Amino acid sequence: MRDARLLFDAAMFQAMVRELARRGAGRRESGAFLLTDRDHPADCLPQPVTAIAYYDDLDPDCLTGAITFGADGYTALAALCRRGALRVVGDIHTHPFNRVAQSRIDAANPMIALDGHVALIAPRFAVGVTDAEMLGVHVREGGGWSSSFGAQSAALVRIRDRGRPGLRRVLLLLAHHLISRWKRIGRNT
Repeated sequence: MRDARLLFDAAMFQAMVRELARRGAGRRESGAFLLTDRDHPADCLPQPVTAIAYYDDLDPDCLTGAITFGADGYTALAALCRRGALRVVGDIHTHPFNRVAQSRIDAANPMIALDGHVALIAPRFAVGVTDAEMLGVHVREGGGWSSSFGAQSAALVRIRDRGRPGLRRVLLLLAHHLISRWKRIGRNT
């Protein structure tokens, strides 16, 4: 069995899944980048997920049924990472139905095409997802993908109950959310 790749606080994992389900509204895919502190060594596994950046906060027009994330979204992601001293360790997106394997489109067009990147897929637009065993876990290795399901997924993505995420992360995410809302309001006036 392989070593765990990602480590989530249980409250953060549950909040992320609920938010993905809300943003997808049961009819479209949604997703997010999984972030860790920049100073956490890249080769020190598992990588703790300390913040989440939702695709549509970074690129407001990207949830089109599928996900069409553009260059402006990557620019916003880079700015968020710089401001928060963060780096991307993975991403998660949702699929309709129960299928959590990568589609040909997913495999050929990764959100981050670097070895070590972990791409998670949640079933049923994330509705009812309660643990990592329900996810598809796809790790970029040697320019290709290694996929895991069921108990192997839970071994690669650990979820621990440590209480609430740190206040700094909560404030960072809240500030990012408020800025995104403000930008949307400005666009619609």
